[in-house]
Amino acid sequence: MGGRGSSSSSGGGAGGGAGGGLGGLIGAFGGNGSGVGSPQLGSMLMLAPFQRVGDYTDGNNPNLVKWQGQTDDKSASFLSKVDNTTDLSQIQSQTNDPWNFYDNPQQKLVEQLGLNKPTTVLSESDFRKYVNQTGATVLYRGWSGQNAVDRFKQSPNSHIGNGINGDGYYFSTDRGTARQYGGTGMKAALSPNARVVSLSAVNNAIAGTSPKFRSSLSKAGSRGTRTFGPNDGQAQMALKMGYNVIDAGWAVIPLTRDAIVVSDKNNW
Repeated sequence: MGGRGSSSSSGGGAGGGAGGGLGGLIGAFGGNGSGVGSPQLGSMLMLAPFQRVGDYTDGNNPNLVKWQGQTDDKSASFLSKVDNTTDLSQIQSQTNDPWNFYDNPQQKLVEQLGLNKPTTVLSESDFRKYVNQTGATVLYRGWSGQNAVDRFKQSPNSHIGNGINGDGYYFSTDRGTARQYGGTGMKAALSPNARVVSLSAVNNAIAGTSPKFRSSLSKAGSRGTRTFGPNDGQAQMALKMGYNVIDAGWAVIPLTRDAIVVSDKNNW
């Protein structure tokens, strides 16, 4: 979605992605409707039980694990260093990425942590099977055009958009709402790699951090190219807590591409 929630900035990977195809995805998810009837967070999002556990480590990615284990003040210093020293143009050149980055601190953090795993792209028929067999909630996003969709699916990097509840990819459980934000639609669902936390839990965690870290999170949420307005660094905090999806109630916000699977068919 664009508009008040997020810019159209996004990247992606080639079809396939994590999970080893439809069979691997369903097996990892638990299959047979494991998400049906599970508790809700702030929206109509239905989750499998394991998706409420804050254990997202990107496959024990050492950079992410180190970030998650740092003290508040070391994390504050790290965010400042990442923002001041990361050269996105150099990364774009080194990875032969045809799409430009939005200059925001979360984009720089994602690059430094190496959180660039692609989304899983399924055929429309396989996507429906995945949803039917797992009970996963269908999510929708309106993009500015096909170029933005291609960027999400094909870029070697995770192009992060700006949003008022944290920088990431904003989706809605309502197709009509998502359609208001862009003329090219995408249909998605949470993947087995998704770990979901409520926005209120993230905000409470931020409030409990040291003043230095809280200040650095606020700066990370307000610097750089702001398309729709500042935030309080919720995306950075959620990743530190072990989550890669924020449920804001009005929107579902994947922070990494491997958190969702998508249909290869444009939704509208």
